Amino acid sequence: MLTEKIRKVDVNVKGLRSADGTVYLSPGLQGRIFCSIGDTLIHKLDFAMAANPSDDFNNIGGNSLWPAPEGGAYAFNYPHGEWTVQDGINKVCPELTMLSATDAVMVKNIALVNAKGINVELEYRREVHANDISALARSCLVKGVSYTATDTFTARNDYPVKDVLLNAWTLEQFPGAEGIVAFGKFDCTDASKVVNDDFYGNPLSRISFSGNLFLFRLGGPDRLQIGIRRECRPELIGAYDPAREILIIRKTKPRAGKYINIADNEQKNGPFSTEDLFSVFNGASLNFFELETIGPMIEKDGRFDHSTVVSDTFIFKGPKENLAELLAKEYNINSKEIIK
Repeated sequence: MLTEKIRKVDVNVKGLRSADGTVYLSPGLQGRIFCSIGDTLIHKLDFAMAANPSDDFNNIGGNSLWPAPEGGAYAFNYPHGEWTVQDGINKVCPELTMLSATDAVMVKNIALVNAKGINVELEYRREVHANDISALARSCLVKGVSYTATDTFTARNDYPVKDVLLNAWTLEQFPGAEGIVAFGKFDCTDASKVVNDDFYGNPLSRISFSGNLFLFRLGGPDRLQIGIRRECRPELIGAYDPAREILIIRKTKPRAGKYINIADNEQKNGPFSTEDLFSVFNGASLNFFELETIGPMIEKDGRFDHSTVVSDTFIFKGPKENLAELLAKEYNINSKEIIK
């Protein structure tokens, strides 16, 4: 069974029941979160890499919590000039400090160096609640699993914002890309302002619009990433995988605080050149994609205090006609451009 298979790479994994599935908390895999429906694993989980991790970045999969920005003057992925995932994210494992039938908390203290050479001591905290979406799933004759994650980085020392900018950023990773359609729902009249393409590559040829939806055809030869600007009031992002008959929805609400440019580039226009609430990564030949949420930075008296992102993940599995009905019924989305 799937639980036993996961326990071979993390003996301390715990599962929370949600509707037709399980939300797995993995303290032994750096605090990542995975979901299943029945005995089907929904997220990417590289079992071989998890069993035999290297000294380099171990891209195991699941939902992981990262510090943003990735690039630029305040970057956490370029502490010494070359792209690096630091040990606090890549290797240090949290402690499971609370567990009930529906809730869990994972905590660890970590230290990260940013591109300015500042050693930033942080508390990394993940609070996870398994949602009961049984009635919704049954009403559309599909199966489902859902959870809410409240992810926080809190400063453990005094860091002026002239030296440290940090936003909590979750990367939820799923297998496959070719043939999958990512999408998002927004509320603004100028569609040209929805997508931030200031990352790398040229994603615009793979993006189209239909009313208040954007569609991003995943796959192809190139790794691509986009942001979804907060100013366009995005409601959600998601993806439809026809091969696996899976529909994924991710939601986060804008909150008070400072949003920054998370992008992996030099950020020539500075860290406040855009305020993205969501991001989508197209892994192309890597055979995975990511649906990402970003939280604001909270400062007090000119110092970094904390950053929290609250994310809702909903995953459904079933015939395409039923998933199309669910999109219309629950999210008021006309699925004709998404599910074909």
